[in-house]
Amino acid sequence: MPPASSNVLNIESLLKARYSDFSRDENERILEGIQNFALRAQINIAMHRLLQDAARTVHSLFGFQEVAIGLRNPDDGKYRYDVIVGYGKESENALRRCEYTYDQFVSQREFPSIRITKLLDMNLGDLSPALGKEKECWNRPMQLEVKRKSPDEFTEADYLDIMMFAPGNDLLGWIEVSAPRDGKMPSGQTLRGLELFSSILSLALQCQLKR
Repeated sequence: MPPASSNVLNIESLLKARYSDFSRDENERILEGIQNFALRAQINIAMHRLLQDAARTVHSLFGFQEVAIGLRNPDDGKYRYDVIVGYGKESENALRRCEYTYDQFVSQREFPSIRITKLLDMNLGDLSPALGKEKECWNRPMQLEVKRKSPDEFTEADYLDIMMFAPGNDLLGWIEVSAPRDGKMPSGQTLRGLELFSSILSLALQCQLKR
C-alpha cells in the first residue's frame, strides 16, 4: 500500500492538470474580478481612490465603455456624480454639474425606468423625458434620436443604474453604466454580477463612512 503522502501528491497533480487550462465561463470570469476588487477594498484607502478602482473594474469587467459612480453628499443630502470613466470632457463636465434630491432621483416622472430587481433599474431612451434637458451629458448626443432596431439593441440613450443601499433602504449612491462594447442588452450574468459588485462596494463605503 503506497504511503499517504504519495496519494496526496497524486491528487494534487491531477487537480492541477484538471484546472490549469480550463476555459472559464462568463460567471467565473465575473466572480474572479469581483473577488479581486473585494480584496483590494479591504485595504485602508481614501474613498475617492476606492471609487476610481471600482469604476475602472466595472469598465473592464462588464464590458461597458461608460461608467459613472454617484454618491449622496452628507452635507446637503443631494446626489452627485463623483467618479466618471469613459466620457468625453464636455460630457463629463455636464455630468458633474448634475445634482438630484432623493425625490428627483427616484421620480418615475423625471426618470422613468424599468425596475429589473431591487438594486437595478433599466433606463430606456424611448421612455426618457430627460433627453432634452440633459442632452449634453451623453457622449454622442447626435445619436440620441436613432431608433432602436431590435429589442436586443442597447442604444445611445439607454443606461443602467445599480443602486447602493445601506441598512434600512438608505440610498448611498449608484453605479451608472452605458455603451456596452457589443451594443447589445447585457446578459443575465452581467446583471447579477453588477448587483453583487454594487453590494460589495456599498459595504466598503459604509466602512469608510464609519471611520
